[in-house]
Amino acid sequence: MDDCGSVKGVILTAGDEAGSVGWDPGPGLLLPLANTPLVERVLGEYARAGIQETLISAGRDTGEIASLCGDGARWDMILTCRDAPDDQGATEKSNLERVRELALFTKNAPFLVTAGPLLLESEVYGSLIQTYRETHPRGIRAGRRAGSTGIQAGRRAGNSPGNANESTGIYLMTPHVYDALICEKAGEDTPGNLFDAALEELTCRGETVLGLDLDIRPFGVRSPEAYLASNERLLASVGEETSMPEIMDDNFSSPNLVLRPPACVDATAELERCRIGPGVCIGPGVRIGHGAAIEHSVIMEGADIGDGASISHAVIGRHAGIENRSVIHGRANRVRVVRSK
Repeated sequence: MDDCGSVKGVILTAGDEAGSVGWDPGPGLLLPLANTPLVERVLGEYARAGIQETLISAGRDTGEIASLCGDGARWDMILTCRDAPDDQGATEKSNLERVRELALFTKNAPFLVTAGPLLLESEVYGSLIQTYRETHPRGIRAGRRAGSTGIQAGRRAGNSPGNANESTGIYLMTPHVYDALICEKAGEDTPGNLFDAALEELTCRGETVLGLDLDIRPFGVRSPEAYLASNERLLASVGEETSMPEIMDDNFSSPNLVLRPPACVDATAELERCRIGPGVCIGPGVRIGHGAAIEHSVIMEGADIGDGASISHAVIGRHAGIENRSVIHGRANRVRVVRSK
């Protein structure tokens, strides 16, 4: 890269104790989008953007995420996973303490931060780094309505980096941001809020800060509605080839499996003759019974869907069981969620 050195990557949870998104008990970073865990997709985009070293700090969930991602070799990067609790695991570190730990990792390098379980369109990560190369601001905050697409100095036109609700939670920053962070209070409720406050502080000092309005929606998982919409958008855009499992021999004379794209079915799933899609992801180890009909839904790992079940606009949780002929119908703005019992 240029004289500013290589950009490093950072992935944080957004501030809740264990990284859960609330509606799902697991870590938000592990929720599958188009059957690939969100954190794996973020790391893949980091690698494509040329990032060779990444830190993941996800609270008590860091260990689970580390087990999935390993040392980063499959992305040709060095991956460090750092737990947020202390050595005894007795207390949760504050978000400010977590952010301060970045200084030990990034040293003098600029760093690209994903604060929370979010994913951007593939080309955006590279464009953020290219924008940094061309302009060398103290920090970039990327998101819809993040400010003018020009460089901001001071409070020009009263335009600050914006608030957390408008942010995608994606930032590219220099170590100068850390200097601003230590002036903030530890009570800020999310790392994203801390980053926004730090950029505001730098702006007030007359430093160069860039608010980049991407005019796009991030892929997010904060609610089941956002999760399902993000899954369908990504499913429609990735165009991945999916290895279909063998259809189970159920000795019925009904029509064969009907698959309406876009849909993604893990090769380890077991499907009898049923109707799948559009907008459906079937995870590993799932069983779909004879005559089931599923559309606009995510069926997570190990779930068992009974014969004749009808499912629409729903998220069926890991290892959940759906009885024969069950009807689970939600709407795009009110998604049904079924967890394992």
